[in-house]
Amino acid sequence: MADQDTAELTAKVALVVPKNHVKTVKSALEQANQLDRSSKILPESSQDTTRHAAQQARFPLLSFDVESGQYVDSSQYADASVPPQQSQHQPPGASAEGSKTKFPALDFDPVRGEYVDASNKAEPYPPQQDTVHQRMRIPTTISYPPGVGETSADLIEENGHRFKTTILRNLNLHHLCSDIELAHHVASAGASRPSAIKSPVHKALKEGLSAIGEAGLLDVDVSPEALVSAFPDGYSLYKPMLLLPHNAFSSPPWKTLLSKTALDSKLLEPIWKRVAEAVGATHVAVNSPIPLRSNSSAHADSEASPRSQENILRSPVDLVPIYGDFGPSPTPGTMSCPTAADFEQALWVAAKQNGIWQVWAPRYTMFSRGNIREKTRILNLPSVANDFDVPSAAVDLYAGIGYFAFSYRKSGHDRTHGIRRVMCWELNPWSVEGLRRGAEKNGWACSIIKGDGVSHVPSESELQEADFWVFQASNEGANEDYASVLAGSDSAACKLPVRHVNLGLLPSSRPSWEVAVRMLDEQRGGWIHVHENVGMRDIESRSRDIEDSIAQLIRHEIGRTDRAALKMEHVEWVKMYAPGVVHCVFDVHVPGVH
Repeated sequence: MADQDTAELTAKVALVVPKNHVKTVKSALEQANQLDRSSKILPESSQDTTRHAAQQARFPLLSFDVESGQYVDSSQYADASVPPQQSQHQPPGASAEGSKTKFPALDFDPVRGEYVDASNKAEPYPPQQDTVHQRMRIPTTISYPPGVGETSADLIEENGHRFKTTILRNLNLHHLCSDIELAHHVASAGASRPSAIKSPVHKALKEGLSAIGEAGLLDVDVSPEALVSAFPDGYSLYKPMLLLPHNAFSSPPWKTLLSKTALDSKLLEPIWKRVAEAVGATHVAVNSPIPLRSNSSAHADSEASPRSQENILRSPVDLVPIYGDFGPSPTPGTMSCPTAADFEQALWVAAKQNGIWQVWAPRYTMFSRGNIREKTRILNLPSVANDFDVPSAAVDLYAGIGYFAFSYRKSGHDRTHGIRRVMCWELNPWSVEGLRRGAEKNGWACSIIKGDGVSHVPSESELQEADFWVFQASNEGANEDYASVLAGSDSAACKLPVRHVNLGLLPSSRPSWEVAVRMLDEQRGGWIHVHENVGMRDIESRSRDIEDSIAQLIRHEIGRTDRAALKMEHVEWVKMYAPGVVHCVFDVHVPGVH
């Protein structure tokens, strides 16, 4: 009886979610202080997979029934108790005797929301199938109400459904109701006690909070244990900066503390110093999303309304420094026209992915660790990894600090006919400086070409040796800028055929498609890599739209009419950008004239 009571006390809910929604759900649970930190997030077990498969049986595999002339659920005719020779009905999918017509089996495609030819269903986007369908169990501290949850099967009943709806609504996850299932989770014996210290950040946080609490300086009705328990697990270390997640202080215990004292107050400064030292950092900040719109401080000279000004420099204006000297606060002048002194006074941080360093000033430019999937793919693309008849070049029309440009250049390392140079266009002077510093840290030469219309061009010898030509200008005039540089050079080392054009702007890079078409080498052809944010159900239609639009641009800009040769070679799912929205890269192959 005691064991049964213990089980009831520790029986909690686990949320079974698609792998691509784990980050969203985990963040929601952390914000509500309902994530069970004493248990791990694990792949769904085979037992749970069976139940999930039963749920998916609402969309069975369909086969064509030649007698009724309709597609039917073939499982309805699979009766093991009836010998095949006694069956009064021809098995669905079997062709009528003498018939030459073949009818394919149909399988339900959850992305398109319709039945499709099962033999072709997975072909367009094979790498994404596992990512979409793999499911993970996220343990929570949410208890079951009486009569619900003694077993996972109870959760299928009506009262279990209401319970699930309530949970997801409270977590602001109701939009994922159809994707999330509830399961039975037995918490560890110590789950009701404060979670174990699992990281140096949590350990240092506990020590620092306890120290000021014992000194009587923590004048709030919140214990250090509650604050540590409510602090999220995740953080990013970009030396010398420790970057905390956006929800680090959104839980009730932290809101209570911060209602009495500011994050960067003298009272909390010793805590952040201790936390920074625990991971080898000297600075601490809180991450905030990159806004699509910036406030008036970003473009003070513009006549447009502050709320309508587009953040074309992609500046992280909401980054919150907590500890350490991040340099002077950004101003309209330092953001758009920084001096050498501004660069020297700012904090610069670095990260290394795939053996490639990237450098940026976190107050002025952004960095996305989640793009590593696409960076890795670039290094291994057959069209990038295979040599051609001559060395080639790539173009990045939204280069930033070299997010993808560095991967294109590294792919050509130590290869005679690989990618020898990357031409970059970038408006943000802080990103250009970050690209220059990152290239230098990787041992690459970088030549900066400033101003629309190319007001200053480096010497020909400098251009020949440079791994990167960086145009600090709008990409709207990229073709003219590039042509101007080439016009002043007679060296074949400067005139490399462009085989790849990267368009890494979200939510859409459509304004630069025309420029991309004109940048590709017309004789040899090449690839345009289009980055877009797309609804999961709209990927196929967006793919057709991109293919048709680029074909039309080729006809108008170059005068070519061989539409059939253009091919959407691949669609890559990089990451979930938002619920139901995927960051995709569409690889469009444009063949050469010959």
